[in-house]
This record gives sequence, C-alpha cells and structure tokens, in this order.
Amino acid sequence: MFFCVAFTSCNCDKKEKCTDNKAEQTENKTTMNYTEQEKTDIMKAVELYAEAGRKGSKELGEKAFTKNATMSWVEDNKIVTVPISALFEALGQTGEQEVSYELRELNVAGDIAFVRIESHFSKLSDYDDMFTLAKGENGEWKIVSKIYHDKNKK
Repeated sequence: MFFCVAFTSCNCDKKEKCTDNKAEQTENKTTMNYTEQEKTDIMKAVELYAEAGRKGSKELGEKAFTKNATMSWVEDNKIVTVPISALFEALGQTGEQEVSYELRELNVAGDIAFVRIESHFSKLSDYDDMFTLAKGENGEWKIVSKIYHDKNKK
C-alpha cells in the first residue's frame, strides 16, 4: 500500500495525484490515504460527533466514540487528558448550535485510522480536531481518542 505523510515528499508534483491514486498532496500539505468506502465508513463517526455538537446531544456523541475514549488538549503548557464523558457533558450543556467542519487529513492502516478536521462550533470556538479511530468487530468505525487545539486561544 502506498503511503503519503504530511510535510514529506511522495514523489509527485504538489498539484497532481500520487502514483497510487490513493493519496493526494496539495499545496496546503493535506494528505489522504483511503478507499472511498473506508472514507464513507470512517466519516460516519466524525459526522456523529459533529451532529452531537449541532444538537447538543450526549447520546449522539456516545455513538461516535468507544466507551473508554479520551479527549486531550494543552492548557497553560500542560497536557490535559480526560475521559470522553467530559465532552458529552459539555455538549449537553451547550445546547443546539451551528457546527461545520472540513476534512483536512484521512489515513487508514488496516483497522485503524487518523482523521484531522478543522471545525467551527458557533457557541464555542474554531478548532483543529484530530481523531484516532478503530474498526470494531461489527465493522463499525469508532473514535478512540480526540485531541484538539482551540484556534482562538493563544
């Protein structure tokens, strides 16, 4: 399987698809490595996360993540990691809001995947969100961990 890594060369011109056509490198260094079916299946979990934010729904959020998933960020130069239930509680308190996102990176290696999106939550902020996912026994992709950067905090 051909693999392209962000910020490295993949033996292709920046505006052209790589030789395997499973990966693409663009001027903003976005990389992709997946089949269309993998993308569809993986993005279901990401869309559940976004929809949970739109509706302020703890229940929808729980469908996107594994039971023991974690969420991490950096605060005052310290790494903070909490159970994903902290996100569900925050979603439940925020209520409905506009949520949008753009896929920036998607890479798959067998039954694991990495997704990076840029998201906007109208009542909260703009984020760089990164997710690791795993494909479970039933073939459903679930988010195992979320790490984020709040673009509006310095």
